[in-house]
Amino acid sequence: MIGAPVLFDTSVYIPYLRGEAYRTLIEHAVRAGRVRLSAVVLAELYAGTRTADDKADLDAVRRGYESLHLLVVPTADDWASAGQAIRRHRRVHGEVRPRDHIDDVLILISSARAGAEVVTENASHFTRWASLFRRMGIATRVREVHRRDHVD
Repeated sequence: MIGAPVLFDTSVYIPYLRGEAYRTLIEHAVRAGRVRLSAVVLAELYAGTRTADDKADLDAVRRGYESLHLLVVPTADDWASAGQAIRRHRRVHGEVRPRDHIDDVLILISSARAGAEVVTENASHFTRWASLFRRMGIATRVREVHRRDHVD
């Protein structure tokens, strides 16, 4: 395996699955053995399926990542850290609705545990949380990508 593991956010997978962008980026990372799949991202992708075929395709993807032990599933400690991070954020910035942030926070905290960089179109969401995690002693990595740069 060359390079650090990467974990693509839902914002990258959706245009990829629609054939709009990121084919080269994702497929190169897959061939290099660098891709990890977040169970949270998988849940978001399942939520967006519209047909039985879409669901069957995701079932196959899930089985593949599980069989290779590349599915990143939040642990009880990840959930606890996510709750603590949201609590800290609320203390500093005022009221937040946890349900609006829990997915991104879980993706970020579990990717840190897996040693993976989060690749996303929505870096502003993740970098705010990454900064807070740094203050909690948790190292995270986020890389922003832009669809216009990855149209294949």
